Amino acid sequence: MSAPIRKLLLLFFSILLPGLVIADEARVNALTSDNCVPSGQLRGDPARGQALHREHCAACHGLSGAADVVVMHMDETPRDQSDPVYMKSLPDEYLYLAICKGGAAVGRSYVMSPWGDFFTDQEIRDLIAWIRTFSNT
Repeated sequence: MSAPIRKLLLLFFSILLPGLVIADEARVNALTSDNCVPSGQLRGDPARGQALHREHCAACHGLSGAADVVVMHMDETPRDQSDPVYMKSLPDEYLYLAICKGGAAVGRSYVMSPWGDFFTDQEIRDLIAWIRTFSNT
């Protein structure tokens, strides 16, 4: 779900559920919190990452990270994230930057949107942990 739609839904439900918008305002995206600079342990909770991946990433990367989906707007197919040889060549910092700042920031396709203004630092770490399960790396 896009950030503007999410905000509209939060506004709508805040009328029905007071405090919902206040709770969301406490949420700080990674671009704001750390300017998308990866540091420390970059692997979070894969279970939380799985839910995020399913909702926001699987349409292009596939449920298993194998990029086994057809996406008409892509200039190139995403790399197979279940390939252990390829994934071993990518440090977690690379994945963090790719998610946070988008594909162009790491020399990949501009079609991979930057998510740093949407995901929190912890959510990006959770996604990295889940993505690593595809290749057991």
